[in-house]
Amino acid sequence: MLKPSADLIIDPKQSRYSLVVGVAKRARQIVEEAEKNGEILIEKPVDLAVHDFMDEKYRLVENPVAEDEEEPDPILAGEESEENAPAGEEEENVLE
Repeated sequence: MLKPSADLIIDPKQSRYSLVVGVAKRARQIVEEAEKNGEILIEKPVDLAVHDFMDEKYRLVENPVAEDEEEPDPILAGEESEENAPAGEEEENVLE
């Protein structure tokens, strides 16, 4: 089993907390898609989510935090599926 280092997935400026939250959000999304399509997952959703980040299908987008504010949840951005993508345009799918 491949256990990639967080340093290989995120930039040095990004927090590991953001990676954990982003992977968890992507894993939940994978489970929802599988349930919706009636699929049975062989691999664990978290492993699939980590591979999505390693393969750069998804990336983390962090907002800068002012000193007096709390840390916001990172936003997960990835490739939009072909069925939902407008013809000829490339957009990123952002989850909140």
